[in-house]
Amino acid sequence: MESDKYICVRETAPQNSVVIIDMSMPMQPLRRPITADSALMNPNSRILALKAQLPGTTQDHLQIFNIEMKAKIKSHQMPEPVVFWKWITPKTLGLVTQTSVYHWSIEGDSEPVKMFERTANLVNNQIINYKCDPSEKWLVLIGIAPGAPERPQLVKGNMQLFSVDQQRSQALESHAASFAQFKVPGNENPSILISFATKSFNAGQIVSKLHVIELGAQPGKPSFSKKQADLFFPPDFQDDFPVAMQISHKYSLIYVITKLGLLFVYDLETATAVYRNRISPDPIFLTSEASSAGGFYAINRRGQVLLATVNEATIVPF
Repeated sequence: MESDKYICVRETAPQNSVVIIDMSMPMQPLRRPITADSALMNPNSRILALKAQLPGTTQDHLQIFNIEMKAKIKSHQMPEPVVFWKWITPKTLGLVTQTSVYHWSIEGDSEPVKMFERTANLVNNQIINYKCDPSEKWLVLIGIAPGAPERPQLVKGNMQLFSVDQQRSQALESHAASFAQFKVPGNENPSILISFATKSFNAGQIVSKLHVIELGAQPGKPSFSKKQADLFFPPDFQDDFPVAMQISHKYSLIYVITKLGLLFVYDLETATAVYRNRISPDPIFLTSEASSAGGFYAINRRGQVLLATVNEATIVPF
């Protein structure tokens, strides 16, 4: 689920097919006989990205396909396996290999371009997310690794933040992150913020925090002062951890979603906790911003598609 427009499901039985669910008419899924190891619908249009390992090799064959025209737009042979991939904009696929990260534009006949190398904190991690900010100047890669021997269920979250302009990486601890634009009073240009949630186990203590910081502060302009807040996990959720974060641009709210189905809602500007509740009894593994509703969609292991948003009628305007 790369956006609130489509859900793409890969079926292996009774035969290999790809099912595309258009969220505007979910009762009329489109089924196509396609064999692939992975299929991603474009966030905006009826364009499908397909990935398949070439038999007997470690090479991944990538294809971008126009469903309406039933035509291949472009294809590329990656010399090494792509361990994670995502549409980071409607025109760009992010491709993550064991060592590096590439961007592949769907326009023209360009090949994937290497953006940066993965930092040491992501070695042997399972990559779970990759995002860019609206200006495409900041990139964030997130992986998870086995937890401490005393707390194996509480997996470690690692993050690599990369600045395209400075060609520099920063390694941080985090399970989930998201970018936002925010207007600081007295500055006509929006500031780019990153919010990230982390839960770590050190010296017998569990620390759970939400951070909001400005990236690339503008010289001589009022800047956003960084905020942090606690993520309060109930006692029976000690091994639970954040798996996703969505920021509502409509309401300037941060939604933090955990593996075991908890939802935390924070105000973006102040990092004030607004709400906490369990929204799913089953583990959540996919989320996507629902921009028009100002909330997000989530899919859980039971196959439920959930829409969470704010009850606008109860918001106090001030």
